[in-house]
Amino acid sequence: MQLTPGTLAVFAGAATLAMGALARLGQPSFPGDNCGKALPIGEGTYFGDTTTATNDGAASCGDSASSADVWFVFTAARDCLLHVNTCGSAYDTVLSIHTLCPSTASTELACNDDFDCDGDGDVGDDGYVSGVTVQAVQGQSYVIRVAGWQGATGPFTLNVSCQQSSQADDCSDAQVIGEGMYFGDTTSATNDGSASCGDSADSPDVWFRYMPTEDCLLRVNTCGSQYDTVLSIHDGCPGTAQNEIACNDDACNLQSSVIAAVQTGNVYSIRVAGWQGATGAFTLDLSCTPPSGGPGADVLIGELTSLQQFGRLGDIVGCALDSPVCNAGTEPLDWFGNPDPRHPFMVFNMYRLMDDRLQQIGQSWVKHGFASAQSDACGLGCIPWPDSTRTGIGCSDTYSASLNAVQTGLGPRHEIDPWTGAFTYSGSHMDVHTGGHDPIEHRLQLHDADLDPAVNLGAQYFCELYVLAHDDVDHMNSIAWESVAVSGTPGATWSFDIGAAGTQIGPALEAWPGATRTVIPEDPVDDGRAILAVKVADNGDGTWHYEYALYNHDLDRAIGSLSIPVGRRTTVRNVGFSAVRSHDELFSNEPWQQTMSGGRLTWATEPFKVNPNANPIRWGTLYNFWFDADAEPVQTLATLGLYAPGESVELTGATQGPAASFPADITGPLGVPDGCVDAFDLGAVLGAWCSSASDPDPPGDVDPPCEGCTSPNFALADISGPEGAPDGCVDAFDLGAVLAAWCSVAGGNPCGTCGP
Repeated sequence: MQLTPGTLAVFAGAATLAMGALARLGQPSFPGDNCGKALPIGEGTYFGDTTTATNDGAASCGDSASSADVWFVFTAARDCLLHVNTCGSAYDTVLSIHTLCPSTASTELACNDDFDCDGDGDVGDDGYVSGVTVQAVQGQSYVIRVAGWQGATGPFTLNVSCQQSSQADDCSDAQVIGEGMYFGDTTSATNDGSASCGDSADSPDVWFRYMPTEDCLLRVNTCGSQYDTVLSIHDGCPGTAQNEIACNDDACNLQSSVIAAVQTGNVYSIRVAGWQGATGAFTLDLSCTPPSGGPGADVLIGELTSLQQFGRLGDIVGCALDSPVCNAGTEPLDWFGNPDPRHPFMVFNMYRLMDDRLQQIGQSWVKHGFASAQSDACGLGCIPWPDSTRTGIGCSDTYSASLNAVQTGLGPRHEIDPWTGAFTYSGSHMDVHTGGHDPIEHRLQLHDADLDPAVNLGAQYFCELYVLAHDDVDHMNSIAWESVAVSGTPGATWSFDIGAAGTQIGPALEAWPGATRTVIPEDPVDDGRAILAVKVADNGDGTWHYEYALYNHDLDRAIGSLSIPVGRRTTVRNVGFSAVRSHDELFSNEPWQQTMSGGRLTWATEPFKVNPNANPIRWGTLYNFWFDADAEPVQTLATLGLYAPGESVELTGATQGPAASFPADITGPLGVPDGCVDAFDLGAVLGAWCSSASDPDPPGDVDPPCEGCTSPNFALADISGPEGAPDGCVDAFDLGAVLAAWCSVAGGNPCGTCGP
């Protein structure tokens, strides 16, 4: 570890390291490299590096007994909850807190390998960093060890805080909390409640109180906690099994997750306890999703628990995911078996995040629902339907991964309209297919090369379940994703662990950290929508990298092209494309071709009229696009070309792209430059008009800037002046610049031949 003023910094409120420690950097053993020379710190943020450190400690987690480690010591100024994490670090850390040196597993108070920094239920998108919480006592010192998983080393960030706990030992004293992440510890708590699950009636418990501001589905989990938790929600205090609304023991490994429908004006008590008396530090994560907004059945995904491999053919494996389907609506959900088309359709997808690119690496055919149980997997309070043809209000049915792997129950996606849920059985694959199947056919197919840890260094994986139903009033909560830990070797059986984090409602595209997403169109009327995500990075050499992921959620007509304005003067290179492969159908897997024309970069598959079996982005599918450009990012308009015939031919939505190559393109239909100089830009100039008196002064004698220019568009509309540069006025010079560059097509669509 090298501790220099540039690599070890202390922010406001943190302790300052002694300069004498920094002066001894050249010695083989430096302060902090040995537990006995742990660096004293307070609350704050610190930077360090374990690259040149040695090992002199151990911990119970993260396979770090032989890893290089560095040490800090924190002395509590008051009783508090000591939170320590390595969020923002550059490698896979392991973090532990100990009572004394030498620090081993026997002196350990807490240890963590992977921590959820942003509270989204996914530890992978945080870089597999670490976080621990312990109850600190005033005057006591706590030794903090920073190490790495299986010997990993690198630069790290250490964040330290000691906070008064918002938890309460007694239900009657519970503090009101809202959505977000909270930390607590049951180690010194007593018991004053009970629940129906987890054998926790006598366990120490702590309490929180939640008061919803609107009717919503409350999702609470303790994923990432450091002991075997039991979690329950109650509508009375103290909380007991009699006033319990929802309870869970094991959901994400040995931690817990519950879902409950809550109503405005009510008070809900949240109990955190432990299995058979277990205690420890915990993380509590709350979110509440508003209802769909309309009457009817509403498909909601519960907690995903199983992803398994069921067959292999060469270097491809066939897999399936379980499907916990809940009905959060106000009406029963149809679940009639074929030939009746009124049943849910389930599809399974797999994604890999590597080198900051989220790619879909596998997809399945559609699992046709055939009958429903009347369980309560989402804790909504089941009103059972009397038979299996419908899922009752609040009820659920979970098909296991093995049931979803049965190939005779799988049909092609293209036979279902994702917007309406319509399906015609007569003449379909489900009706006419009578042959056998190979070991992977129709299942979620994954290639060894996409899973092999030797060639996918640092990769993170995510599984996704999407459920379509003709009577579902909200398609956007009918999809969910969860992080997956993949282990195994090519040619053998892969193992998939999805128990480390809670299931997240929404498409797996949300697992791409830092990306900006746009729904296109925002409010669909006669067909579905797509989601375009973008992330731009400065390459540091005068160019920027533009990365796009385009996901078709429920557009039946599919997407045949993507076009991004790049400007006629912009240099574009490193253009790329990737797509998940379709299988067991006649569809093409040919990559999209890219073209540059009229200042626009366009990727496209073959048109429908040329090849009805081309390679558009069909529903439930994500494709990737990227390029480098020598222009910085600005807000612009992307154009999606619809593939199948219909009344409209394209959709547009806001995204980021290279800066426009001509200043007269001020705005467009969505308030951002659109590749045209037209009535939108003219209106912006006229709306921001702010002119000083003109005079016949010769060139070089410019009128003073205008006063009182307050229009929001003023800075954009001031594009020219007497000398050709902006002059602080929006006047005839700017109007003339717009008219000189005029380049418009009917309807305000992006132009293809705009010049300077």
